[in-house]
Amino acid sequence: MRYLTLFFLLLSITAHAAQPSGEAPWSETSNGLQARISMERSHVSNGTAIIATYLELKNVRNLISPMLVSLDDKSLSFKVSNEQGEFVARQVGPFSGMVVQNPALVLPHEGTLRFRIGSQGHGVPADHAALLDLGSSHGWALPKDGRTYHLHAELEIKPTDEKGHWHGKVTLPKVLIPTEPEPVDPATLGPIIEELGTKMLEKDQRIAAPARKKLSLIDDPRVIPWYVKAMKSDSSSLRKEALDRLSRLPGNEALKGLIIGMKTQPKDIGHVSTPEQAKISADAVRHSAAIALERSKHPLSTSLLLSMHDDPYYFVRIRVIQAAAKIKTPEALGILRQHTEDSEERVRNEAIRLLKALDPTPVG
Repeated sequence: MRYLTLFFLLLSITAHAAQPSGEAPWSETSNGLQARISMERSHVSNGTAIIATYLELKNVRNLISPMLVSLDDKSLSFKVSNEQGEFVARQVGPFSGMVVQNPALVLPHEGTLRFRIGSQGHGVPADHAALLDLGSSHGWALPKDGRTYHLHAELEIKPTDEKGHWHGKVTLPKVLIPTEPEPVDPATLGPIIEELGTKMLEKDQRIAAPARKKLSLIDDPRVIPWYVKAMKSDSSSLRKEALDRLSRLPGNEALKGLIIGMKTQPKDIGHVSTPEQAKISADAVRHSAAIALERSKHPLSTSLLLSMHDDPYYFVRIRVIQAAAKIKTPEALGILRQHTEDSEERVRNEAIRLLKALDPTPVG
């Protein structure tokens, strides 16, 4: 009964997953089991598409009894190849995710099971074609280089004394990693954006969360008004997501959204239990706004960023003076020198360090 409960729980979780753009054929049969991989662009974060990877298992064993498959973090191994068939090295840094140990999965006779794999924990690098995060030993940040990449996977489980548990080795057919958006008819995109934008602003996260992910995948100026509306919501997480997207979109309207972010106050944040939590959330939004202004290509973004140098949150001030050290205009350097006398020790120390890096002579 425990196994059947787990089976239907997993089935309910994955039954409504979006259909991937493509999927590999089934593997050869090994001890009554076939497997394949499918992938899709889940959402965009920090300008990089996050890839969702799904494993599908099929019980083709000539037995009426169910098959039990015990997966752990060592059951699957992965490689990524480029269009020349060369395997590419991992391209991401430290891993901070959790390794999830699954109990035995139940595959009824002639049954299939599809579920997402990978314990996501790699940081998201900015503006890459895709992040493929499949655990501490398997992560790739694929650049926007116009090339095609494939994922290769192998499933292997050693024999045990437990009756009914599958064991064997399966080499899964390679699958194309979706580094580019699916083509969409521009004539139909407007209504899609309208629908997703409306849902994104819903209070019910069962409606809003999937819409936020799907809308992040659309690179079209018509999404800008919806992200500006998101900047007027009382959700700090939605505001930060909107800032991330607006920082990469052109025009004055996108800049208006960034300005709302840089002016966010605790009173603008809802769904928190204490004034202190509202303050922390508002500080985090303004910090995200500083990052967004630093990234934005709007001609006014630099001056707006420098205007945040006296923000009450010390971490925002640190971000601004770090940007000032890169800008190196007289105004920027003047702000940097001013903060060598900041009220916060961490800001003072950073300002002094940056000035020494620019000019090794002593700070007067």
